[in-house]
Amino acid sequence: MLKNYLISLYRSIVRNRFYSFLNIAGLSVGIAAAIFILLYVQDELSYDKYNEKRDRIFRIESDFTIGNKHDKFAIVPVPMGPALKIEFPEVESFVRLFGAGNTLFRAGEKEYYEDYFYFADSTIFDIFSHKLVTGNPKTALNEPNTIVLSETMAKKYFGNDNPMGNIITSGSGKNYKVTGVLMDVPGNSHLRFDALISGMSIAVEQGIDDFNSMDPERFWNIGVYTFILLKENSSMQSIHDKFTAFYDKYMKPIGDQINASFNLMSTPLTDTHFRQGVGAELPTGNKSYVYIFTAVAVFILLLAAINYMNMATARSVKRAKEVGVRKVLGAHKKLLIRQFLSESITLAIIALLIAILIVTLLMPEFNNLSGKELSFSFSKNPMIIIEILIITLITGLISGSYPAFYLSSFLPVKVLRGSVTKSGKKSGTLRRVLVVLQFFIAIIMIIGTIVITTQIHFLKNKDLGFDKNNLVVMEIQDSAFRSKIESFKKELLNNPDIESATNSTGVPGQIDWIQVMRIEQADKMSDHAIILAQTDYDFVKTMKMEIVQGRDFDLNMGTDALEAVIINETAVKEFGWIDNPMGKKIHYGFELDGTGGRMLKVIGVVKDFHFRSLHNKIEPVMLMMSERPRYLLTCRINPDKQKETLAFIESKWDQYNAKRPFDYEFLTESLDEMYKAEEKIGLIIQIATMLTIFIALLGLLGLSSYIAEQRTKEIGIRKIVGASVSSVLQLLYREFAILILIAFIIAVPVAWWRLGIWLDESFIYHAPLQWTSFLLAGAIAMTIGIGTISFYIIKVASGNPVDAIKYE
Repeated sequence: MLKNYLISLYRSIVRNRFYSFLNIAGLSVGIAAAIFILLYVQDELSYDKYNEKRDRIFRIESDFTIGNKHDKFAIVPVPMGPALKIEFPEVESFVRLFGAGNTLFRAGEKEYYEDYFYFADSTIFDIFSHKLVTGNPKTALNEPNTIVLSETMAKKYFGNDNPMGNIITSGSGKNYKVTGVLMDVPGNSHLRFDALISGMSIAVEQGIDDFNSMDPERFWNIGVYTFILLKENSSMQSIHDKFTAFYDKYMKPIGDQINASFNLMSTPLTDTHFRQGVGAELPTGNKSYVYIFTAVAVFILLLAAINYMNMATARSVKRAKEVGVRKVLGAHKKLLIRQFLSESITLAIIALLIAILIVTLLMPEFNNLSGKELSFSFSKNPMIIIEILIITLITGLISGSYPAFYLSSFLPVKVLRGSVTKSGKKSGTLRRVLVVLQFFIAIIMIIGTIVITTQIHFLKNKDLGFDKNNLVVMEIQDSAFRSKIESFKKELLNNPDIESATNSTGVPGQIDWIQVMRIEQADKMSDHAIILAQTDYDFVKTMKMEIVQGRDFDLNMGTDALEAVIINETAVKEFGWIDNPMGKKIHYGFELDGTGGRMLKVIGVVKDFHFRSLHNKIEPVMLMMSERPRYLLTCRINPDKQKETLAFIESKWDQYNAKRPFDYEFLTESLDEMYKAEEKIGLIIQIATMLTIFIALLGLLGLSSYIAEQRTKEIGIRKIVGASVSSVLQLLYREFAILILIAFIIAVPVAWWRLGIWLDESFIYHAPLQWTSFLLAGAIAMTIGIGTISFYIIKVASGNPVDAIKYE
């Protein structure tokens, strides 16, 4: 039986080489795309699941309300973890992690800047499943000034030498002894680190009593990522239910004084990768993209299956006699259905083998594109075999389902008499429906690509309220160097290619200091939490912000250094100062009892600017003069002399004996980094759209070839009775054009609805949906569709009518 099926399939492929090629090509590309997407989705959904105790690990988070401001953060106060363990018997252990920042480390002659070195409690190895290659996880981080390196870092700093017991030194001169080497953190961990430094190092530096203090004021400053491990059969909800008593004991006294409240939030470890809407978050995924990619994979496979259905039903008349003969010889309907389904499944398996080759060859490029470290290895990921086989079988079954039932329904008497119509009303209607469905999917994908591309362009080119171009940002971490920042700045400004420079606590994209202040109201001073940046006199000028009321900081105004502030337009609105904000008072730096601090006054209002990404709304911001040098120095330079100017800055940097090598970043680079995920997703969607169109056009090419072949005699007769080539072309084009137009009409409202929801949920600020984008998608689909069918249609319409009549 199987032998007969294979022989029949072989003959069908040989007799219809062109159509078989189109079917196999479409299925191969579709299955390959589905495998890539499956690997991507599988990786996204696997984050942190390698941890053996994952079901008991939770990240605790902060939910603050201070005055009028409500904020959620992924970080919590330093004493929160220890206090929870003391107060709640459900908590077995905790670990706190806080990044060392962009810091220089040295070992011998080798020195590098590192972004992923973290201070951590020694309990990290009790909670997370990180294995040490060398060293004892029970003791590796017990002592202060010890460090555990990843295998990559150990190789980077010590080569093939044994790093154990060696010293690695930070840029500030602190020495850390290597007490362990850690297996590299898996790519599917939301918490990526290259080294762990003992948290005791910070405790000893600050003073152990101060570091471990649980005084109420310490619970109102946040700064560490904290994970708790629950005991077996314990519930996180029970901690939330009892948290009010904890708040009353540790936090309420100060909360009442500053008109604030705090709520503890928690996220299961395996959900952390998709956590959205909290500040100080580590790089995360986006579950909506997982759904989008899954839908794209289904669309692509569906298109490949539709191709098979279309061409199989279109060529049904050619197999009708075979069906009739088999039925006369005793083949029943179920047997024929099995035969045709076996053919489609076998073709799908052939396509799978080609798809596996495609995936193997293109995997490095896909990893570069997606920013992942995916592996198409059956040994490392045995489940992938089962998954792709299921995908292939389902694709084969869907592809062959309708043709199998349609062909097996032919009556042998009618078939052998030649009374089966060339296309059949039912199969003709189905083909039209399938073509509409194909172009519906293709148009949805084209619209999505245009909208995503437009949004990425919007994100990178929107007026941010300042000029982001040609700004060079440098971190001055060395305190001795920082004390000479004004002198260094003056030296730089002697260069005519450095237009201006400013020293500040933050720059747009990195302003996240929140301070509780008291704001002048009609009859009292009320508490408000405000985003704060401390600057020098040249911040507004260097950023090229626009003063819409009042004035900028002025060195000649002696009072500006101690009492002047500039606020943004949003602050004016939220504080109710619409009539006249000039001279309004702000009490800054007061003690918990309301005493002390400084009384500031508003001297100017700056046009609203985006100090965070466009995922976040603009909030009240205050600029004030810094009392001491700050760690960021930003220079606006001449773009035509960029290389020379950077070399000049570096030479001055070296003259000032900076302990760190010269390092800088253009502000545009850090701002663009905020939208890197969207750029990657956009590029993947673009490629998926091209594949969708490619597969759809393969089917359209085959279908147009067959229809042109079937209507050859009709076209010949029309031309003999006087029809022109243009009228024949119009006739043939009309049917396809109508089908594409129907698909467009259906696709537009669906795309408008779904894309509108995506934009609103993902971005506070986004480009509006425009009809031109939808019309462009329709025009692209129509042009590509008509262009694809033109080869065969023009060929048959231009042929000799005498030859056409003799055809068949």
